[in-house]
Amino acid sequence: MDSEFRELSTREKGLLEKLLSAAPHGRDELRTQLNHIKAEQIEDDGTLRLQCHGGTPSRYYTPVAEGVCKDADGADIAVILHLRKGGFMSMLEIIKYDGSQIINPPSAENLAINSVPMFQILGPGSYRRVE
Repeated sequence: MDSEFRELSTREKGLLEKLLSAAPHGRDELRTQLNHIKAEQIEDDGTLRLQCHGGTPSRYYTPVAEGVCKDADGADIAVILHLRKGGFMSMLEIIKYDGSQIINPPSAENLAINSVPMFQILGPGSYRRVE
């Protein structure tokens, strides 16, 4: 695993862009963050901690969007984009549901988007579900 923050790979940026294209709320604000993100791999599955130093914060709360794809062995892999409370992207989580090692890392081309409930930030510790 990488031990320091780095630029996103083309595949990683593609995953973020695909997830943002399906985000029901806050999409425009989050897209302004894409050019300000650094990543640190924190799990062997490819999960990334994201560090954002610019762009417009979203008024909505985590998770932003979720996608799923099949690995070479047929097992499902989920890809979930999370925000921190300040409205900036904080994690690109990758989970292989059966717990086995990922054979083919997910890419934007093979990712199918799932709908995710959204929450609007009303104030410190106060959120409202957005339909």
